[in-house]
Parts: sequence; structure tokens; C-alpha cells
Amino acid sequence: MPRTRSLIPWLLAAVAVLIAYGSLYPFNFKPDAIEGGVLKALEQLSWARADRSDRIANVLLYLPLGFCLYLWLTTRLRRRIALLAAPLLGALFSLCIEIAQVYVSVRVPSLKDLALNTLGASIGALGGVAWRAVAGLMHIPAREEAPHRDPGAALVLVVWLLARFAPFLLEVDLGKLKTALQPLFAPQWDAGSVLADLVRWLVIGHAIGALVRRTRRLEALLIVIAAVLTGQLLIATQTLVVNELLALLLLLPALVIMHRMTIQAQRAFLLVALTAVLVIEELAPFELTSRATSFDLWPFRAWIEAGGLSAIDWSILGRLFLLTALLWLLREAGAAINLAIALAVGTALAIEIAQLWLPHRSGSITAPVLVLGIGLLLRAIERKRARRAVVISPPARIR
Repeated sequence: MPRTRSLIPWLLAAVAVLIAYGSLYPFNFKPDAIEGGVLKALEQLSWARADRSDRIANVLLYLPLGFCLYLWLTTRLRRRIALLAAPLLGALFSLCIEIAQVYVSVRVPSLKDLALNTLGASIGALGGVAWRAVAGLMHIPAREEAPHRDPGAALVLVVWLLARFAPFLLEVDLGKLKTALQPLFAPQWDAGSVLADLVRWLVIGHAIGALVRRTRRLEALLIVIAAVLTGQLLIATQTLVVNELLALLLLLPALVIMHRMTIQAQRAFLLVALTAVLVIEELAPFELTSRATSFDLWPFRAWIEAGGLSAIDWSILGRLFLLTALLWLLREAGAAINLAIALAVGTALAIEIAQLWLPHRSGSITAPVLVLGIGLLLRAIERKRARRAVVISPPARIR
């Protein structure tokens, strides 16, 4: 059977482009800056000192490069050779970038950067070894099977990406890149937030499993992770979050554990865990007041009165993701579509009502209305698929 094409080369190319962009911005090249070609440019590299943030950034940016290089090389070389080749290729790529920086007036090419980049690529390659080792504990069938392509899973993934890419404003410059990395220079983390992010990513992994072939699930998950992290580097107001990065480190071991559970147990666990995250995040710290605030019965009115699109509270998309995932998991657990919609909308409404007694909070019909809209969309898609299946299926032959 022919081998299916891997998605890793595309991920590797995207990582390389992102590194090149961040390293060579603003691209004001001056070809005549150095006379004598590449050898003279090499002489311009020095052991210039960098501050702590730049040192950390140089290591972090090359981690995904080494990771992707190792995964790509293991499809062509023995793993031991790939482990040696990945850092070497990372160092070669870094050297090319440093030479190119000689011709960019605002950049300072440095051998120290080259060493730190190589260190980052080496650590990334070791991460690839760990990924392969843990992924090997999951039984991935050699035979391809047609994916189910659950429309509910597709809706979950779409709402998740909308929530992660809001407010949809790109800041493509070096300053944004450094700002996005800033939280990693003095990391602070919270165990509860790490577990909540882990639950979200487990749901995303489960949704991807309902959309792609089993042989492609881990690669597709890597693509989604890379897209989300890239968004945090390039989208306005977003930064890398230490809690989520720690959750991603726990994701593959958690997927291995879930892989050994029955599908019914997986759905039940995700349903309970997701409900707990939803309730805790929306109602914590559970300190109720004696007097309720107002409840807005008109959806989107607060945004319209405050100034339209510029006043949208994009955090509602994060809540909408949890509620959409709840709707889908209820459907997966066997609930009828109308019952699943009623339970999801009822949960959203109950949370909004409970928030009336929370300090500095108020209730709104907006989230329940959005969940209802998604539920009705899912019901329409399912009914259309059912009608199409009836039309396509051949009639029984009468003997």
C-alpha cells in the first residue's frame, strides 16, 4: 500500500518561514553593506552580548524547528542519525539567517545567537524523540479507514479557532513577537488553569479524531497546535501563556491514557471534565451577593450601544466554545439532537442567571442565543446528511 503523505513538511516550512520573518524584519536589505561576499560577511559575526530576554527568545524560537526537523528526518533516516542531523540542520539554517542579518541595518548578527539557536534546535529534537516515544504507546493502524467527519466536531473546531484568533488583527512586526514571548521570561503558572487548558485540548484532540483518519490524527493535532501558537505570536493583544504550554506538554501522555479507555468512557470523562471547567470558570470564586444585578433580554444590545464591532467582548467566544463542545459531546453520548440543544442552551441560561448574584457581573441572553443558533445549525446539517444518505443508498432488490 502506498504511504500517505505527511503533514510534517508543511509544518516545518511554516516554522522556518516564521523564524526567517522574525529574524530579518523589517527587510531593509543593503546588498552593498559588505564587500567581499559571504566570507567577509562571516567575519562580521561576533560574540556580541544579548540581554536575558533575547537569549531566551533565541532558544525558544528554534525549539519547534528542531522538533519538526527530527519528525521529518525520521521518515527518511534512522532515528539516531535524525537526532544528530536535526540540530546540525538547525545550526546551518541559523548560520544562514545570521549571515543575512549582516545586510539588514537594524540587526546585530552574533555567534552567540547561533549557539543559542543550535541549543534550541537540539532541545526541540529531543522533544521530537519524546513525542515519538509516547506516540508509540498509541496503537495507530497501518490500514487507512474512512473518517466519520462528524459535523458537530467541525463546528467545535471552527468555534475554537475563532476564539483563539480573535480579535483577528495581525501585528506582523518584531515588537509583537517579543511582546508575545514576554510571559515566558518570568513564567508564572496555576495548576487549575493548566488542567482547564488540558481539558480544552483533549476536547480538540477528540474532535480531530472525528474528522481525520486515525493515521493522521497526531499530525493534524500538531498542525492545529502550531496554528494556535502562531496566532498568539502574530495577533494583537495575544501572548504565549505558560499555563497552556504546560498543558500541551501533558497533552500527549493524556491522549495515550484516553486511548486505552473505551470510547464511551472517553466521552463520559470529557463531558464531566468540560462541564466542570465551564462551571468553575464562569462562576468562580462562588462568592454570592444578596442582591441580583440586571439581566439583558436583548442579545448583542450592550455591544451595539457601546459602539458596534469595536466594543465586542471577544472572550464570549471562549465560553461559546465550551458550550458548543458540551452540545457536541452530549450528541456523541447518544442524546437526541433536540435534547442536546435544550441541555446546552439551558446550561448557558443557568450560568447567566447565576452570574446575577456574582460581584461585578451581570446576565445576558446573548450566549444562550448563540448556542441555540449553533444547535439549530448542527440539526440542519445532520438532517441534510441523513436525507442525502437515504438518497444515495441503493434500494433493496426484490426477488
